[in-house]
Amino acid sequence: MTGPDQQLAALRAEIDAIDSQLHDLLMRRTDLAVQVGEVKARVQPLGGTPADGSKFIRPAREALILRGLVARHRGKLPKAVIVRMWREMISALLQVEGPFVVAVQAPKGDTALWDLARDHYGSRVKITPVPANTDVLNAVARGKATVGILPMPRLGERSPWWPHLLARGEAVPHVMGRLPFGDIGNVRDPKAQAMVIGRAPNEPTGDDRSWIALSLKASRSRRAVLAAAKALQPDAHICLDHAGKGQDWLLDVAGFAKEIEADIAAAAAALGAEARVLGSYATPLQAADLADATDH
Repeated sequence: MTGPDQQLAALRAEIDAIDSQLHDLLMRRTDLAVQVGEVKARVQPLGGTPADGSKFIRPAREALILRGLVARHRGKLPKAVIVRMWREMISALLQVEGPFVVAVQAPKGDTALWDLARDHYGSRVKITPVPANTDVLNAVARGKATVGILPMPRLGERSPWWPHLLARGEAVPHVMGRLPFGDIGNVRDPKAQAMVIGRAPNEPTGDDRSWIALSLKASRSRRAVLAAAKALQPDAHICLDHAGKGQDWLLDVAGFAKEIEADIAAAAAALGAEARVLGSYATPLQAADLADATDH
């Protein structure tokens, strides 16, 4: 065997060796994930229900891992593929640490949010489809699901789901993620977007957004509320009026909620409103973050 055949054989042998090394590292990473779970269990027993999953999931750390990989990546392998590979691994190892169930709003025949949930949480996680937003909220609140996937709020909704997060109590979930976090991939609805709710603590990543609910004492115009939001953050958006009453509004603003408390209080005072934080989430990767050298 000489010439190209010999070169190909040598290259394939090197690929086989690298595959074995990658496999060894994956097994080692799994062992470390098991050890992490054991350490956490000594501090706070995990139990065996989906609700216990909120004790070990770390959305902020996951976001930081993916951002770091995208920032350091070089070569022909698309960054979007790197994100997908790591998301699959992260989700699989979460299931090594403990129980993990995803409840997704997926009425019969509607696959948009199901696709987002599968792409983010992997092909092996248990995904429970339910017909209505309230079913997702109840599944998380009652501990039947670790996280819930809900559609982005829309203007004109008769029964938006986000006001349910205003209830008080330890069982009430909060916003903790936005999907898609990376490339939309080959989902059947490329415009689909969703929010993730759960009971895991919110943690800052250095690039976050927060959902703020404003309850006004008197009805105000959309323009007035939006002006106050823009004073809080120039790029504030998703300004929704609950049931058209002009008194309960939802804002999406830049920043981790605990780090912008003074700004939130100032916006609420300007409107004579009570402000409630509905949660924070890591800002998803943008198209520019995922652009490869061949895209330019």
